[in-house]
Amino acid sequence: MIVETKSAGHRPLPDSLVAGEVKRLAHQSSHYVAGLMGGFLIGLISFPIFTRVFSVAEYGVMDLAQKVMLMLVPAGKMGLQNAALRFFDARRFASDREAARRYYSTMYFGALAASAVIAAALIGIFPLTGDSWVGGKLTGLVPFIAALIVLRAVGSILWAFLRVEERTRAYNIVSVVSRAAAVAAVCALLPVAGRTARTYLGGMALAETAVVACVTAWLLRRSVLAPACCDFALFRTGMAFGMPLVVYEAAFTFLGSADRFLVQHYLGSNALGFYSVAYALSQHVNDLLVTPLNLALMPIYLRIWASGGREQTVGFLNVTLNYYLLASAGILAIAAACAHDMVAVLASTKYAGAERLVPLLLAGLLVYTLHVFLAAGLFIHNRTLKMAGILLGAAALNIVLNCFLLPTLGLTGGAVAVLASYFACSFALGLASKRYLPLRIECRRLGKYAGAAALAWLTASAIEIDNHVVSFAARSSAALAVYASALLAVDARMRSGAGLLWRRLRFNARADN
Repeated sequence: MIVETKSAGHRPLPDSLVAGEVKRLAHQSSHYVAGLMGGFLIGLISFPIFTRVFSVAEYGVMDLAQKVMLMLVPAGKMGLQNAALRFFDARRFASDREAARRYYSTMYFGALAASAVIAAALIGIFPLTGDSWVGGKLTGLVPFIAALIVLRAVGSILWAFLRVEERTRAYNIVSVVSRAAAVAAVCALLPVAGRTARTYLGGMALAETAVVACVTAWLLRRSVLAPACCDFALFRTGMAFGMPLVVYEAAFTFLGSADRFLVQHYLGSNALGFYSVAYALSQHVNDLLVTPLNLALMPIYLRIWASGGREQTVGFLNVTLNYYLLASAGILAIAAACAHDMVAVLASTKYAGAERLVPLLLAGLLVYTLHVFLAAGLFIHNRTLKMAGILLGAAALNIVLNCFLLPTLGLTGGAVAVLASYFACSFALGLASKRYLPLRIECRRLGKYAGAAALAWLTASAIEIDNHVVSFAARSSAALAVYASALLAVDARMRSGAGLLWRRLRFNARADN
């Protein structure tokens, strides 16, 4: 049996080789699961605390402030976190301490200086223009946003250092500790500073300052940081390398953030709070599937491209794309059936009504994640500016749709705009990447996934239990069971895979005995 590619000129890739690479993807993804699960659990604990502590309107303002910060952080980083990965030379730095000092110092102090300029510009300019457009909701929050821009930019360099030095355990620990410290700091400030967005952003800034200071102190003890060792030639080279990716990252952030300003402008802070909660729930579900995949997939297909060429890369991506679609359809069915229970348990009943947005927003996020596969050809050929242009086009479409749909359909219009713009973005990225890597989505197989997911959603939604926790457990279990059973009934490849898994489990059980 072989894996087919769309181009007739490609030789088929043996299933055994594809299976080996898929296993490698699963293995490497698992390296990030510990840190991801730690962060996910912290979010699962903090989300219901903050949604209950802060008012609906204040929660919306908090989200709006964070979107301003996220939209400016790429400019503060100047692409140096990517340059830190590109220009690290372990062998040379081990024998040449001066070269190591130049590298670490240039990347660290370069990001610090660039982000400080962006933060200062925000403090000076935003009160003159930006705050009036959102009704003065960010008054008094700009200094905290500016501080977080600097902390996030410097932090991205520090996390890059941990990655290039292959300190996976330290990377995960620091990531989890940073999130836990932020939650603890916010909770500690609540009795003193009150239940406001200022308290939330101030707690985050305090926690991130402590984490960045600790990692910086570790680098200082290693004597690799010194302002006098900054190499301006390396700084210029790093910026030249990273700037195209800055445009892409900024476009990506703008696509995912611009709608918050429009919701605030048209519907107000209360509506923004509902929208932010629904989006956050959808994002948590999406991240659980996507984050390990994102971190592991690109290095693998780049390696296959370098060693096996176009044909093998297409074969690998086609197989993994099929698995992603299978998993996404099941996750969407479970989330749609359990949205009401998720909102009630994780956000509280004061956000009742936000559940109707979750299926649309999650569908949009899952559709957008297709770009990890569909745009692989553009990544391989370094067409990041073209990708950025497509993302900016999708962001413009999102803005136009929101301007038309929010006044007429309310928050549902915003969710529809997200789904439509993300679909257009993934479609355009796939079309642009087709000439480099012609991937294929099998419509017949996708139809089976969609049919099985619809059946699972309808079946699970029919379950009525008053207790939200019990209802969530029952509905999610039912949806998963129906989805798996339906696919086994209609898909021969699923039956073959299930049979293989069952035989392996039996073999392992006999080996253990």
